Amino acid sequence: MSLDHKTTTSGAASGDFEAVSQQLAALREDMSRLAETVTGIAGRRRDHLVSDIAEGFDEAKNYAASTGKSAEHQLEVSVAAHPLLAVGLAAGAGLLVGAMSRR
Repeated sequence: MSLDHKTTTSGAASGDFEAVSQQLAALREDMSRLAETVTGIAGRRRDHLVSDIAEGFDEAKNYAASTGKSAEHQLEVSVAAHPLLAVGLAAGAGLLVGAMSRR
């Protein structure tokens, strides 16, 4: 009887080993699919982030250009309205820079 009992126990252990092996193979496959999914999500998020940053830079560039043009236009209007004041301010700024550069 002990020989049959060893054979039965050996067969059960072999079946358990195969079941565990199959579960591990399934787990590896699931982990592989999960890694692919996470990689895909990260790639899409990166693409969206890059797009948002590029769009933000374009908006900042356009804002700076329009603000600069507006300031330039405002300065031209101010100089045209008060030409003597503009010349006096420019001369004063020149004297101040000249005096500072001597020291």
